[in-house]
Amino acid sequence: MAAVEEAPRKLHPTVLDTSAVRIARVYAQALHDAAEATGQLAAVIEEYESLVRDVLTKHPDVERMLGSGIINRVHKAAVIRSGFEGRASIILLNYLLVLNDHSRLPLLRPVLDELRAIRDQRLGIVPVHVQTAVPLDAHQEKELRDRLAALVAGQPVIHSHTDADLLGGIIIRVGDTVYDASIRSQLKRMREQLIQRSTHEIQSRRDQFSPPA
Repeated sequence: MAAVEEAPRKLHPTVLDTSAVRIARVYAQALHDAAEATGQLAAVIEEYESLVRDVLTKHPDVERMLGSGIINRVHKAAVIRSGFEGRASIILLNYLLVLNDHSRLPLLRPVLDELRAIRDQRLGIVPVHVQTAVPLDAHQEKELRDRLAALVAGQPVIHSHTDADLLGGIIIRVGDTVYDASIRSQLKRMREQLIQRSTHEIQSRRDQFSPPA
């Protein structure tokens, strides 16, 4: 993983819908506090993850229905009770009904993201998303984790993803900040530099042959 030896280029923070994230965090905080108070935080997060993974992702029609502004809240509440009563914990069931009452069901996924973030923050965990062209082996991942531990305020937990289009190198995302040291990015920068240099040279030659004013 030679590309990790280089200092990655820091990019601008990812642009987010800050309003939606702010609202999602308020609801996530409420669920976190309620689950923590009853000693069910880990179980509720696992249950919520299962809801997103096994219901919303596998059945997109259900997600579209819950997020629809056309279908009224009474019908959605009936669907939630029918689908989750007796299957989900009381905390999660009531939480889904509260989201429905406030027309916030479209925020189901962002709320889960924020819920995880709040938990990780409390535990001192720093999620790090890493993209490489080929999977990292155990030694490479440990080496990267050790380096990150000296840079981030907390315990880095690596989430690895592969993307063959990167060609090589690595992309690291910590929070909203992205460090790009991929070969694809390097080739793109080289191409841009060549275009700029060629354009400058062409303009310089034109100026040489232009008649004086």
